[in-house]
Amino acid sequence: MDVPVIAICGIATDEASWQGMPVDRIFVPVEPTIEAMADAIAAELPARFALCGHSMGGYVALEIAARIPERLAGLALLSSACTADGEETKAGRRTAIAQARADFPALADRLARAMLSRSSRADAGLLSGTYAMLMRCGAERFAQQQAAAMTRSDRCGLLATLAVPALVLAGEDDGIVAPDRTREMAAALPEAVLHMIPGCSHIPQREAPVATAAAIAAWRERMAS
Repeated sequence: MDVPVIAICGIATDEASWQGMPVDRIFVPVEPTIEAMADAIAAELPARFALCGHSMGGYVALEIAARIPERLAGLALLSSACTADGEETKAGRRTAIAQARADFPALADRLARAMLSRSSRADAGLLSGTYAMLMRCGAERFAQQQAAAMTRSDRCGLLATLAVPALVLAGEDDGIVAPDRTREMAAALPEAVLHMIPGCSHIPQREAPVATAAAIAAWRERMAS
């Protein structure tokens, strides 16, 4: 039975980040905390579902899994982490919030480059599309999402209990979430397949769409078998 795959966007991304991906529904979280995001999405989920979270969307996916694990058929975590923020990361988020409120277009320009690998930045269309997506997000939603991520719970202890087909995928050149965190999550999930993409940074759905779509499709096949 093919269960619906629910995609959850990361900070400052939207439906465009999932273009061409084999997912069934896309959520752009806007609530003030990760817990509130999880509650809002969970209220709209069918009886059985699979979650595919990118970056912050992975934090939300894990929070949903913690609440209703009996309904979870599969879990995919893209460029994400299970840990809570340390003090250094929290300080970086506070700085980003202040910069966003002072001059969001300048921050968006820097972030668009930071979210892409060197080779991806050479693609003018991809770079401009990433910048446009950030600008659609805007300063206030960006600030709220950063604040939500900053106060999230550590969910690493949950992973070993999630005995469902899992995909853990990230770019080998991710400059936002350390690739080692990806490998650690894959090792902790009982049924995980790890997929690291060379030459890719933080948005694999856009930087390596063919490889990412194939990995998601293969994960869906595992759930259906």
